[in-house]
Amino acid sequence: MNAWYEEHFQTDYIKIYQHRHSEAGSELKDLLELIPWKKGQSVLDLCCGYGRHSRYLAQLGWRVTGVDLSAPLLQEAINLSLNMPIQYMRCDMRKIPFRKEMDLVVNMFTSFGYFDSDDENEKVIEGISHSLKDGGYFIMDYLNPTFVEENLIPYSREEVGSVELIQYRKIVGGHVHKKIIIKSGNDEKRYEEVIKFYHLEKMLSMLNSHGLVVQNILGHYDASCFNSRQSPRMIFICQKGAKKYEINDEKYLCSINTVLGKMSDVFIEKE
Repeated sequence: MNAWYEEHFQTDYIKIYQHRHSEAGSELKDLLELIPWKKGQSVLDLCCGYGRHSRYLAQLGWRVTGVDLSAPLLQEAINLSLNMPIQYMRCDMRKIPFRKEMDLVVNMFTSFGYFDSDDENEKVIEGISHSLKDGGYFIMDYLNPTFVEENLIPYSREEVGSVELIQYRKIVGGHVHKKIIIKSGNDEKRYEEVIKFYHLEKMLSMLNSHGLVVQNILGHYDASCFNSRQSPRMIFICQKGAKKYEINDEKYLCSINTVLGKMSDVFIEKE
């Protein structure tokens, strides 16, 4: 039996999330303003799907490599990226082949926590660290487990064009499970999605243990500060090899500069 992520990310995935096709710019624009960069630098779009973030980054002048496990989504990405300077590759996220080649890695839209064991998920972070040049940056867009636990919508139904989309959600054993039913005429397809929860403290530990030092923790794509109860996202801006800071209050976190200037009780500089 195949793992859920080997079945889920087919062309139907584009139907489910087609409303996000034009949102790549709004999701990355404010986040990119928090790191230094210039045209011609290299970026890895990890779990690129059909390439919506890859195309946006290429339009900005980045040299883009997009990797994903799904052959159908990669083919769609290629079709949508003709004449754009983007290289697409099929790759398991646990086996990133690059070594100190990337100025930036982006991992967007909760493309993490796919595996049951911490060791397997941590292999992803290890590979990201290995792929980055010293001083390179990592932008990780992950769900906020606390927000999901307190605001879970167990059932939703919507019409997406001619497609009826039904979703059931539940939390079981530290994972959020989503059952997706897609109906189009007499055709019905079912998919499952399972994401392992990692709360702030554990995420910080995993990132820091692989030299990815958190510089910012944000709560949404508008770069608003992270609030553990109110923020729908948990977005990390990390730099490989930067000076480490220890976080001792997860209720309100934002940029390292703001914290050092106005909230010194949140971050404690480590020797």
